[in-house]
Amino acid sequence: MQRSRLGFRAAQVVVALVCVSLAARLVRGADGHWSSAGAQPDRLGSLLAGRTPWSYRGVLTFATTGNGDPFSPTIVQELDLGSGEMSVRFDGLDATRSRSGEMAFLQRLARGFYADHGIVVVDTRGVPGPPLFVCKQFNWISSRSCGVPKVSPNGRLVAFVTVGSGRVCDGGYGMKWGSFVVVTDRRGGEIARFEGYTAPEWFADGRLLMMGTQCRRAGVWVADAALRGLSRVDGDQVNTPAGAPAISPDGRTLAFVWNNQVWSLGLAGRAELTQLTRFAKSVTSAAWSPDGSSLAALMYDVSMPVKSLALFRPGDQSSVTFRPLQVYAYGPISWH
Repeated sequence: MQRSRLGFRAAQVVVALVCVSLAARLVRGADGHWSSAGAQPDRLGSLLAGRTPWSYRGVLTFATTGNGDPFSPTIVQELDLGSGEMSVRFDGLDATRSRSGEMAFLQRLARGFYADHGIVVVDTRGVPGPPLFVCKQFNWISSRSCGVPKVSPNGRLVAFVTVGSGRVCDGGYGMKWGSFVVVTDRRGGEIARFEGYTAPEWFADGRLLMMGTQCRRAGVWVADAALRGLSRVDGDQVNTPAGAPAISPDGRTLAFVWNNQVWSLGLAGRAELTQLTRFAKSVTSAAWSPDGSSLAALMYDVSMPVKSLALFRPGDQSSVTFRPLQVYAYGPISWH
């Protein structure tokens, strides 16, 4: 009788192992697509123990609609990847967090469909300062008069995008009109202005990376630490406008969104261009993990956001994990 029970238990274990193996090979992602996970024997123990094969930790900062309206971000929230808990930080949008812990975002200053918004910086204590720049008559859907503010690594400068009249870009109807990357000090005094560029991103050494608009023939551009010299670094490969740049912590790789997916560009030596994602949904922004090993990407659909976040290690298809969200998320996104 004892041998029969042992034999029956052994058969149960075998069946369980087979079921887990089959389940591990066919996984349905949060985007609704079935894919092969290619589970390996060394990952089987984690699956049996109830742990995910890939574990991502840290906190993500991004904007959400907050009130259920999927079309206009209004609240800055943070997601703890370990616990899955969401927390509200500020009323605003276009939030970015520097590695020093300071945050910059757009905050509504008046009521109305078209309302002035201010570029505000929050210090490491979590205290917001006064507006450094006022974005006149801002509306996220139809009048994005400025956006994506980012604090420099030394905390002394803020770079952001604004639009207006200029001298280089043709805005139609005989007007010179386009996008500018503007850099100010912490009191709002203008330090530099670059016409025809968008989406600023700081290097740790104080250099400033920007994405070229069509009037600059697109591309990836870098200004020196003095914010004077400007050079193209993509080898003329990024020949249509791209956006949402994110420099890896070691400064050697740029991740950015181009043609609705995440690409990478080598910044040290050869400017190697590589497509990192081929998701069924469009990607709007991406951020590096603090150790530079992984990326987080927010996705969008044809007409509205997707309540899903993608986490992955570049070059490792088996590491892709889709995390469902309770809210509609909007970039830019920061990971700390």
